[in-house]
Amino acid sequence: MKARLLALILGVSVTGTGAALAHHSFAMYERERTVTLSGTVKEFGWTSPHVTIHILADTPQKGAWSIEAASPPVLARGGWNSMSLRPGDRVSIGVHPRRDGSTGGVLADEQQVIVNGQPARGILSLQSAGESYSEH
Repeated sequence: MKARLLALILGVSVTGTGAALAHHSFAMYERERTVTLSGTVKEFGWTSPHVTIHILADTPQKGAWSIEAASPPVLARGGWNSMSLRPGDRVSIGVHPRRDGSTGGVLADEQQVIVNGQPARGILSLQSAGESYSEH
C-alpha cells in the first residue's frame, strides 16, 4: 500500500513539473524596445505552445532570426492563421529583440505586419498603417 501511494505521489509530481517547466518567462526579450525586421520568411511554424517565425533578415541586423509569438488560438483572435506567412514572403515585422544581442525576439503586437509590400490581410495591429516602422 505504501509503495503504491509513493508511486502515485511521484507520478503526480513529475507530471506537474513538466507542465511548469514548459511555460517560460519572456524576460529574455527587451519589451521596452521594438525593432523592425525586413527580410524573407524561411519558415512559419503554426504550432503550440508558441508560433515561430524564422526570417532571413536584411535589416537591421543581417542573419537568421527566430521570432517567437503567442499561441495559435491567441493569434487567431487577431486574424492570423496557418497561411498568414509563407516561406519566400518578403516581410517587415516588429519584434522585441533578445537582451543578449543574438538574432531572435518576440513578436511585437503593436506593429503592423507588412507582407510582400502590403499590410497583411486580416491581421489586426494596434498601430496605424501611417506610422513609421522604425526602432522605438
